[in-house]
Amino acid sequence: MANQSAKRVTQQNAQRMSLLSKLFIGINAFYIFIRLMFQYRSLSWTGSIMYLVTAGVETLLYMNLYSVSRPRYDPGGVLVSSGTDLSQPGLVSYMFDYIYISWFVHVLSLLTKWAWALYLVIPVYVGVLAAPYVKQFLGSRSSNEPAPSAEDEAKEKKRREKKERKQQRAKYVRA
Repeated sequence: MANQSAKRVTQQNAQRMSLLSKLFIGINAFYIFIRLMFQYRSLSWTGSIMYLVTAGVETLLYMNLYSVSRPRYDPGGVLVSSGTDLSQPGLVSYMFDYIYISWFVHVLSLLTKWAWALYLVIPVYVGVLAAPYVKQFLGSRSSNEPAPSAEDEAKEKKRREKKERKQQRAKYVRA
C-alpha cells in the first residue's frame, strides 16, 4: 500500500482538472456563442479586448494548473511524484479563484457591460490580505494600540538595568 496517498492525490487532481476543462470550454464557448449570435450589435472593441485579456490570463492559469497537477513517472512506470495537490490552500487556490471570478464576469457581462468592474475585487482582496504584512514591514502601530507612557518607560528601563546587573554578576561553576 505504498504511495497510497500519492495515488489518491493523482486521482483527485485528474478528476478536478477534467471538470475544470469541461467548464473552461463550456463557459467560454457559451460566452462566444451568445455574444456573436445574439448580441453582435452590442459588441465593442473594449468589451472584446477585455474578454481576450481576461480569457488569456485564465488560459495561462489553467495551463499552469494542468502542468503542476500532472503526475510524474519514472521510465519503469513507477509513480515518482503525484504533482501538486490542487486542494491545498495558497497560490493554487488563488488561481482557481481567478478562474471562477473570470467565468462569473464573462457570463454576467452578457447582461451588463459594468460586470467587468468586478475584476476590481481582486486587487482589493489582495490589499486586504497584504495590509497586515505591509503594516508590520513599515513598523507602524495599529490605531488602537496606545503609545507607551512615561511610567511604562520607567518600568522598562528598570527591568533592563536589573537584567544587566544580573548578567554582570560572577557566575560560579562546579569543578
